[in-house]
Amino acid sequence: MQDQVRRSWWPLAVQDEPDWTIGQPSKVAPVTIVFVPSFEDFFRSDRPASTVSFPSPDKFLSRLFGLFSEDVVRHWCRCPEARYGDLGRPYLRFPTERYGHTLDFTLRDRQTGETFVAELKCELEYDNYRYLRLTDASQLAHHQGAAFGKLLNLAKDRSCIPVTVGSKPMAVDGGVLIWGATTPEGCEAVRSTYGFADVLSVETMLHDLRQWHCESWMARVAEVGTWCSELIEFLGGETPNPH
Repeated sequence: MQDQVRRSWWPLAVQDEPDWTIGQPSKVAPVTIVFVPSFEDFFRSDRPASTVSFPSPDKFLSRLFGLFSEDVVRHWCRCPEARYGDLGRPYLRFPTERYGHTLDFTLRDRQTGETFVAELKCELEYDNYRYLRLTDASQLAHHQGAAFGKLLNLAKDRSCIPVTVGSKPMAVDGGVLIWGATTPEGCEAVRSTYGFADVLSVETMLHDLRQWHCESWMARVAEVGTWCSELIEFLGGETPNPH
């Protein structure tokens, strides 16, 4: 039997695909609990703080990850196993505006063909880790920017704002929110409060990329690792060997 990953909060529940027989009671397959590192395990750590400088280790690592966190979503979308593909950055502009706003992603559902404007919010250490994991709809309230406001409007009314992708008009079916890490309760609260069609998790995407052995993502990780190593060598007085 093939294994299928049942999406849940960490630890991850992995369940064998059940055997379905017409006319017979449904069978529930055994569930194996697989413990995988959570964002809290890494980004909310007990690493000793520097005695001479700021920021803290967690803040430093959160900011570093923030430089390329969008890449997680893009590489995930490139995988055929992912539910969504990425069509590019959407541009939202009301007819009365001189300039509009560019958001992060235009996601196309590979199952239904529906298209959604999506924005990533991956605030890990910020405000004492308050927004690391999505647990309640109120965590979105501090996002007061005009661009995010348009996404909220679009989640409620898919035709309220003209959308273009690559300068071409794009009909969309609503909005999708991408958060750093989530809980089922938090996702449901955000969907019911704001009308998002879906709420995705960077934490889960990273797990998927590992499970799928995504070569392009591993190459990106290696590339970033090389840059970081070169920087450390340079700061330490060594002569880096740029590739």
